[in-house]
Amino acid sequence: MMTAYLWGLEGHIYPALAIFLSAILQSITGFGLVIVAAPLLMLFYDPKLTVPVMLMLACCANLTQGIFALRTANLKLVFYLYLGVLCGQPIGFFVFDHASSAALKVFISVIVLLSLGTIQALHYRIRECPRNSWITGIFSGFTSITAGMGGPPFLIYLAYSRMSIDVMRATCFVFFFLCNATSLTSYALGGLPFGPAWGEFIYLLPALALGIVIGHLAYPYVPKAQIKRVIYVLLYVTCLYTIASTLLF
Repeated sequence: MMTAYLWGLEGHIYPALAIFLSAILQSITGFGLVIVAAPLLMLFYDPKLTVPVMLMLACCANLTQGIFALRTANLKLVFYLYLGVLCGQPIGFFVFDHASSAALKVFISVIVLLSLGTIQALHYRIRECPRNSWITGIFSGFTSITAGMGGPPFLIYLAYSRMSIDVMRATCFVFFFLCNATSLTSYALGGLPFGPAWGEFIYLLPALALGIVIGHLAYPYVPKAQIKRVIYVLLYVTCLYTIASTLLF
């Protein structure tokens, strides 16, 4: 069995590399695992397989990091965001269940592009309050189910927050764990088969664990602004390639 597993690892080098690099970024910044890895994994997997695989990996990563971040996280903000998630996910599941793989592939990439453009173009600070947190949670719940990533609405909401980087990072870990765990529960209740996703998850898990450890060790020494620039460039290139390859071929 171990020999077969090792042979399988050899065939997952490129997806594992995408997870490894994304896990380092998440461990350092608090986000980045799904928003970076999802477009990359869609180069190797069908979008409807990519979404549950990413959610399973994200749950593991955020649970591991969120446990140690509870005392630092803004739990009041997480509470209102999560209420919105519960409202937005039923709509998202309906879309996921009825949309084609090609449509989801383009949809996911467009979501990321629009989010990045909004974050960088609008230097407007959204007021942090229960109502805005709840609305943001609705959009995060919707995108979490349809695209496997609840991060874009959350990042737009807190792009220019006065929250310290340590509190924001910890809040990301806790919120994304709750959001992704709820998405997986929704899929299970909706009858989505997890067999294929589980098989890919097992092969990619070692890369996730190694990336988290390296990112945690590097966190005190890495300039955060440079890391974010790398994320932006990588996402723009990947999303544009995904959209072009889907529409033209």
